[in-house]
Amino acid sequence: MKKPVILCVDDEYIILDALKIELERAFSNQYLIETAESSEEALELVEELLEENYELPVVISDYIMPNMKGDELLKSIHHISPATLKVMLTGQASMSAVINVINSAKLYRYIAKPWNKADLILTIKEAIKSYFQDKQLAEKNKELEIKVTTFHRFVPIQFIQLLNLKNADLIQLGHCVEKTMTIMFSDIRGFTALSEKMTPQENFNFINDYLGQMEPIINQYQGFIDKYLGDGIMALFPKSADDAVQAAIAMLKQLIPFNQKQHNQGLQQIQIGIGLHTGPLMLGTVGDQNRMDGTVISDAVNLASRVENLTKNYGTPLLITEQTYLQLAEPRQYFMRVIDAVQVKGKSEIVTVYEIYDAEPSLTRTLKDKTREDFEEGFVLYHREEYQKAQSFFEKVLKINEQDEAARIYLERCQQILSLNMPQSPHILIVDDASFDLYALSLILQKNKFQVSMAESGESALIMLQHNRPHLILLDVLMPGIDGFETCRRLKADSQTQDIPIIFMTALENTVSKVKGFEVGAVDYITKPFQQEELLARIKTHVRLSHLQNKCQLNSLVKMNHLDLKSKIDYLRTYGND
Repeated sequence: MKKPVILCVDDEYIILDALKIELERAFSNQYLIETAESSEEALELVEELLEENYELPVVISDYIMPNMKGDELLKSIHHISPATLKVMLTGQASMSAVINVINSAKLYRYIAKPWNKADLILTIKEAIKSYFQDKQLAEKNKELEIKVTTFHRFVPIQFIQLLNLKNADLIQLGHCVEKTMTIMFSDIRGFTALSEKMTPQENFNFINDYLGQMEPIINQYQGFIDKYLGDGIMALFPKSADDAVQAAIAMLKQLIPFNQKQHNQGLQQIQIGIGLHTGPLMLGTVGDQNRMDGTVISDAVNLASRVENLTKNYGTPLLITEQTYLQLAEPRQYFMRVIDAVQVKGKSEIVTVYEIYDAEPSLTRTLKDKTREDFEEGFVLYHREEYQKAQSFFEKVLKINEQDEAARIYLERCQQILSLNMPQSPHILIVDDASFDLYALSLILQKNKFQVSMAESGESALIMLQHNRPHLILLDVLMPGIDGFETCRRLKADSQTQDIPIIFMTALENTVSKVKGFEVGAVDYITKPFQQEELLARIKTHVRLSHLQNKCQLNSLVKMNHLDLKSKIDYLRTYGND
């Protein structure tokens, strides 16, 4: 182990030698005594000693020296080695020079020449003792800082501050305060399926990489993470709702380079959902005397979590409640539209939910802005239970922006609710390349109070069905281009049309053709030339069966997040038309 060094600096060799002799007699067992005859030499020696990892507890310097005086030397040494204690040894230093060193280099002591031997040795001993005490204290402070930093990795410093505590030692079980703040929940979409493809270590690496991208953003916008929920985040924003919204937008934008890195490494890209709600909550400690945890308890927390879950249903990454909306300084600075109304669990309160799409691609923002008025008009009509009118507005939205998942969901809801009522004039689509049969069937059905649409080919029928959904399809088998079997296959492969009952019309009598028709998805067939009574009976039977089947599928509708839907469906079950 290298001995620490005491450095003596004086341009008078005799004085320097005498000083070294006295110091060696007192300290040579534990310390090396080095000397320099000029300030320049002293600075070079200090740098060499520090580079070689020698400790330099004390420097003793004369004041009057050529080129660089002692006060300037000690200032320079202080810049290189601030922990080193400095002693000035001279009989000619002015008071201003001493004050200069005290202020600029933390001068430990000024000793006049000629020095008193006992006073000199005592001064150096006390200086060395002070140096090592300061060193030990600095090491303890560093250890304490590491412990505090480690502690705050588990308990955020903002949490302590919100409890109005000066330090963590004052935390007591049950200590709590009531605050109003914005709560954020964030979650990775489909993480379970993603994680199953990775080893445990790969899972940890992925999660930590992702969270490492998001946590600094939350801190940047005056928030802090309350807890990690596996692949999810619960964060609190105590200062303003705008902080939370801007953090959420920044997180979604940061996902773009993160996903690009995933792509470059041949890894799967991810999507996240974020829900925000502003409300009162209790923030405090729970557990027992041996194990405590900081947490927040409130209906507001539950609602924020539910809003985040809604992002999955609407295919949008960021939703906020009206309470957050009302706390925004300038809501119009964001790209925003109303998207749902949900009920707080266990309460009668209905909360409006808004979509913020600032982080969406430019084209998506433009299309949503262009259709926002129609979407919101449809939303209002939907919640007034004017489903037929609402349906037309959502159809208008989808004609302009067919990727609008929220509009598609509302359109499907309208269609499903409307399908629960037995139609007074069921809509029948006739597909036949024979004009005579087409118009003859049309006349029969119209006389019996059916609405009729006609298509002369499978191709035109598929196009028509994109915008106009019938209750039943009469489909000819033998047609040029796409025949009836292929048309039926395509309709049954499309989730939007797969539940429409199809009756084949055919002149083919063989069993093989009939079986093939059932195999591709038809519910029945009629043989040409058809009998009017039989035709009408089969159509009415299958329209009614389809209606009853829709009623049996209500359980899947109830699972939708729009909580008013269940009561509306129950009402239609009881009082709806048959």
